[in-house]
Amino acid sequence: MATTRAHLPLNPTSPNLAVESSRTPARRPPLPRPAPVRPGLRLRAAIDTALSGLGTDGAETTAQALVTGLAWTAACGETCQVAPQVAAVRAAITALGAGDLDSAGVLLTEAARVLHDLPPLPVPRHAAADDLR
Repeated sequence: MATTRAHLPLNPTSPNLAVESSRTPARRPPLPRPAPVRPGLRLRAAIDTALSGLGTDGAETTAQALVTGLAWTAACGETCQVAPQVAAVRAAITALGAGDLDSAGVLLTEAARVLHDLPPLPVPRHAAADDLR
């Protein structure tokens, strides 16, 4: 096999970037830490919407707002974290279907109170460069 002593090209399209001594990898700044998240945030918003329109909106509109909140809670994977409040919202939907606005209001008020008092979840930390070795 014949070898040549020709120099390798030093252009940016060169497949052999190891010969370019002037190029050093740029360090990216670390990602910002995510903010702590309270479980059931969308469910609480749906409950607040339902409570504000409990006497004025129709029962179907109020129940639809609650079903939407339950769907968001399930999509976020938070149903198991706020299971008693999910059960209370489901019972309130049943009460709305039966026309019992008083018990639906009591159930929703209690669920909103508990959801408001839940502490935020801890945020996982980013792996440091030393942890990746």
